[in-house]
Amino acid sequence: MTPLQRAARRLVTGHRRQAARLTGWVSEKGEPKSTASRSAVLAAAGYILWQTIDRSPAVLWILAAAWCIAAWRAAPKPPAAVPAEPPASPRDSIVQWLTETIGDRPGIHLYELYPTMRLLPGMGHHDDTALREALTTLDIPITRAFTIGDVKGRSGVRLADLADPPPSREEQPLPKGEDAGETACSAPEERPETAPSSTEEPTREKAL
Repeated sequence: MTPLQRAARRLVTGHRRQAARLTGWVSEKGEPKSTASRSAVLAAAGYILWQTIDRSPAVLWILAAAWCIAAWRAAPKPPAAVPAEPPASPRDSIVQWLTETIGDRPGIHLYELYPTMRLLPGMGHHDDTALREALTTLDIPITRAFTIGDVKGRSGVRLADLADPPPSREEQPLPKGEDAGETACSAPEERPETAPSSTEEPTREKAL
């Protein structure tokens, strides 16, 4: 991936994070009255900006530059260089990378993690399902719904879970449904399955 492509992906990731923060701020309290009031504030601010840009078009370039700078700062840093002594296993490697990516936060949501994973070598063309399967294969625990900052109710990886040893395959519960807050990132095997009824009994043949 070229430096220009990495920069573009970082801007897109930062843009998504800022948009999620605005959305989270609007519905932060979970009350219809509060949500309506904050939505009105955003609408009024947008109208004022629109009128200002209409009178002075140069303001648009200033706002666009300010937004791009904020998005660049909001995005996680690119993956660090491979250390001189690589981790003992692939899981240790991804755990180390996730720890550095999460930083001082309690975790990272999948909608933010996936674009960052695509910055890794060889992962740029993987879709959400393939990235989800890669995490599952490496025994990375995924919590269905938790809160990070103003964003609530989305699935992701918690920092505290990375320190625990991976559970055995036999002890892992079967997940049901899609991840919270996601649309198409669940692997096919995560969807609930329907089993045939076990109450049916074969009928006996009548004697002739």
